[in-house]
Amino acid sequence: MQNVIVTGANGFIGKNLVKALLEKKYKIIAISNHFDNELQENPSVICISSMNKRIEDLKEEIPQHDYHCCFHLAWAGTSGDSRADYNVQLENVRLVCDYIKLCKDIGCKRVIYASSINEMETYEYLQSDNIEPGGGYIYGAGKLAAHLMGETVAKLGKIDFIPVIITNIYGVGEKSARMIYTSINKLIRKEHCSFTDGYQTYDFIYITDAINSIIAVSEKGKAFNRYYIGSGKPRPLREFLAEMRDIVDPEAEIGLGDIPFNGVDISYSQFDLKKVERETGYINTTNFSEGIYKTMQWIKVTNCKKQVGE
Repeated sequence: MQNVIVTGANGFIGKNLVKALLEKKYKIIAISNHFDNELQENPSVICISSMNKRIEDLKEEIPQHDYHCCFHLAWAGTSGDSRADYNVQLENVRLVCDYIKLCKDIGCKRVIYASSINEMETYEYLQSDNIEPGGGYIYGAGKLAAHLMGETVAKLGKIDFIPVIITNIYGVGEKSARMIYTSINKLIRKEHCSFTDGYQTYDFIYITDAINSIIAVSEKGKAFNRYYIGSGKPRPLREFLAEMRDIVDPEAEIGLGDIPFNGVDISYSQFDLKKVERETGYINTTNFSEGIYKTMQWIKVTNCKKQVGE
């Protein structure tokens, strides 16, 4: 039975990762600011609170084991106004480097760094003219800086560093200000949804496929190689939005073009879209329509429970 560390273990991705790792018989050190009862009551999970603690404090609380890897998911300000808060994002960068140094100190030789497609959008923005920067570029710049600095700190510390470039994750259990969850909620409630014209290229991946891909990379991925975590079938955003509308409320009119698009349309040709499948053998199992249907059903049930006060 192998030991792993998961930072940000109480978040949407973190909880699903912990659940999947437990099914594969891993023992887990879960690090987060707070935990729900499900994590705290599992005998195969040791929960360590990071609230108001220095990395040095955490090092004293982590049991001495041989660790297969550390999944670094912890990242404040992934949605809402805090994406544009440079203090929040700079602290995220520092913590990535500090956690890698922590891994060196406790003998954990492999780090999976959860990056984002936003770092690539930010990189392409830096090479473009006549585009107005939005607050989201502060988040993207944080991800990009953490990737570059973390990778260097890892190399100097003889730690295997593997960045996973995660595209837009959605699915059962998510409650955030991100597009899929908020749009499905609005469509269910017969509220108008506003979007850009949707000609920019996007990709989405259902939560279970994302988690299984990340675990496969941790087990079989090559150090200092990046792995794209997505469906592998990017297409114009408007096609995804129309497919979502047709599943949730076919009679709804979605506001394509309501919001001006001032960003960059990244080229997905820069990614090896089949690298996870080719190097680990994992193949995604949930297509976009199936994922949207599952997410819609879960949101409807959740909303009903709220209405009856459960």
